[in-house]
Amino acid sequence: MKFIVGLISAFLLLQGCASVNTFPTIARQGDTVSIMIGGTEKARKDTISVILTDSAGADWDLKALGLVRSVFNLRADGRSVGAHYSPYLDSYISWSEGHEPVQAVLIVDIPAGVAIGFSTLTIATLVDDDSSGVTLPYSVNMEILDGLGNTDEFLRNTATSGQLPVDFNSLEPAPHAKISFGVTDGVVIGAASLVIDFDETIVNPDDINVYVPESNVRGSVVDPGAFGATQRMVYWHQDGLQLYIDIIAPQGINQAFLMAYIVHPQGLAANPNLTITSSTIYDVSGYEIVLTPTLEYFQ
Repeated sequence: MKFIVGLISAFLLLQGCASVNTFPTIARQGDTVSIMIGGTEKARKDTISVILTDSAGADWDLKALGLVRSVFNLRADGRSVGAHYSPYLDSYISWSEGHEPVQAVLIVDIPAGVAIGFSTLTIATLVDDDSSGVTLPYSVNMEILDGLGNTDEFLRNTATSGQLPVDFNSLEPAPHAKISFGVTDGVVIGAASLVIDFDETIVNPDDINVYVPESNVRGSVVDPGAFGATQRMVYWHQDGLQLYIDIIAPQGINQAFLMAYIVHPQGLAANPNLTITSSTIYDVSGYEIVLTPTLEYFQ
């Protein structure tokens, strides 16, 4: 876990960055390296493309070889300087791409047989929500040293079970539905009331949870303004048959800063068919406005 802590402190930015080098920058056959792959919530280990080109010019498809260990997101400490006092564009850019500030991380193992010397990893996340601004695919540098390395299990000490390896699956997104209210129209929302249906024969209603990210963006690029413009209150419950989400933002909240994730456990027998059956959106004066939220499901 020290490896991951070092990784965060070295590279984490609000807008999400794409590495120039792997971490560490040198590795042997069999070693584990990590790479910052931008600010995206959609990148997955099953869809990412990672090609290692060694010093002899040979290409190694790490995903096809089963060497892509994990893709997961990191978030800055909510008390961090960057979370509150970054330049406006750095704090806003991820929301303009439809998600909260996240840093996507890729963990891969180096295959046996790669040539010693300088090599590159060519990475394509194959997503449409990357806030890093890097053109895909992009290349990351590393150096392969002589010798055989060891796969890093990221061991951690526990109070009762000794040393245990990190469970990367627990860091990756659970199946979820994302509810969005749009980004580009500049609509200011005062309140919203949603009803979401689901198949209670597929998912246990008590296992459903709702996560609503909160924005610290303030003012504009011209005038920083005061904090608090993106505050909102969210209340939700389920009655065993439907899920109810109510949102209140008395001062108004720009649609780009409002989204909700409905999360459920892995391993369901089928898609729980989460569907918005009713939505009513209001402006800050309490008048109903025409705005249709969208729901995307991610397995």
